[in-house]
Amino acid sequence: MNRTATIDLSSQPKSLIEEIGLTIKLGWPIILSNLTQISLPLIDGIMVGSIHSNQLASASLVMNIISIPILLCLGLPMAISPLVSAALGKSEYKSPLGILVNGMFLGGLFSLVFALIFHFGSGIVFHLGQDVEVARIAEDYLVIMGWRLIPMALFSAVSKFVQGLGITKLAMKLNFVTIPINILLNYILIFGHVGMPALELAGAGYGTLITQLIALSIFIVIIFRSDKFADYRSHLKSAFQISLPQIREILKIGIPIGIQLSLESGAFAFSGLMAGWLGSQQQAAHQIGFYISSLTYVFSLGICSAGSIRVAFCFGKKDWDLIFSIGRSTILLALFIGFSFSLILLLGYNFIPSIFTKDLDVIYFAKVVLLMAAIFQLSDALQATSVGILQGIQDVKIPTYLSLIAYWVIGIPAGYLFAFVLDWGIAGLWTGLILGLSFNAILLTIRFFRKVAQSRKAGSDLSLINEL
Repeated sequence: MNRTATIDLSSQPKSLIEEIGLTIKLGWPIILSNLTQISLPLIDGIMVGSIHSNQLASASLVMNIISIPILLCLGLPMAISPLVSAALGKSEYKSPLGILVNGMFLGGLFSLVFALIFHFGSGIVFHLGQDVEVARIAEDYLVIMGWRLIPMALFSAVSKFVQGLGITKLAMKLNFVTIPINILLNYILIFGHVGMPALELAGAGYGTLITQLIALSIFIVIIFRSDKFADYRSHLKSAFQISLPQIREILKIGIPIGIQLSLESGAFAFSGLMAGWLGSQQQAAHQIGFYISSLTYVFSLGICSAGSIRVAFCFGKKDWDLIFSIGRSTILLALFIGFSFSLILLLGYNFIPSIFTKDLDVIYFAKVVLLMAAIFQLSDALQATSVGILQGIQDVKIPTYLSLIAYWVIGIPAGYLFAFVLDWGIAGLWTGLILGLSFNAILLTIRFFRKVAQSRKAGSDLSLINEL
């Protein structure tokens, strides 16, 4: 097998439409894969929400607590895709499997540490100013979801490895298998069937954990048995060694990515805690908004990942003209997606909340949240894409600082001001998020085009010097 055939990133499109088409071709399987991953906690929320709103509020509390550790654990594996793509761009075919092994080592280590923290520190749920019954239900779920971090991080590492090779459909197909498995396990464990006790929210946690373990096991077997990866396995001895240079590369890119993701998700999580100060109904409504926003976000994230992979391949070849073309077309595509979801939410905000709950108070607040979510779709799509293409050129440090300012200097303080000082309630919290998100989107987009322009000019000057 010709290794370069595994990644279709070196095509030279003749028009903007062809350019967008290449990104869509690479990105749509990633979108569907991300949708199935994000659907696991969404399935948990829908199924336990049918029991009582306290169950949904408890799920919200746990996801708010655990969201930052999740993204820190996933941030390291996210470095794998651009590193693998850049290695192929430089024709370094021995590196990819070693990058995967070292990425799994780091992701597994980080996730184990967090799992132990949540296992022995689950009592934190009683010290966050939440309803006592909500905290009681949340405690066991927090422990279970903490241990789920380990297979989640390892699965992400393998997924990013194959995506970096340009093989994006494999993870998608495998993720599709997880949905019926998760629903079946949840049905048995949440409501108590087939002789099992009704574990309610804890049952949802166990169902999702078992599903993740099954998916990870299948994925690893495929990587080490499928002919598609046979050429990369020819360097097994060198790959199964802890490489300090590769670890440094992964940490250099992965830690800022994890921090950057955590800053954004942490802002949503802290807003969720503040929503709990407004009341359990507002907290449940916030979680509904978070679930829906997460679903729309994965479309932008899939395009972002495809753009990042394509940019990273060209970065390995130092083709800055093509990097500019890919970045421009990816941003235009993301804006179109954001605009489309804005329209969908504006048309559907009246009936979407009833999918999650029958509580009329929760539905009322959720309608407000979904209207706010409709407003920020463009900014969300733009910032997600700009982050991804910056990662493709391995520019992650300054974007992390920009995210810190956007979410924690602007977004959260503004949300508190609007919600509690000006008494806007849940709408105020989301207004703050919109302001932070918009600030980040604009500055990251400007940074990408400025960096590319500087590199193109430097390359042009160097070519002129060589000609002279």
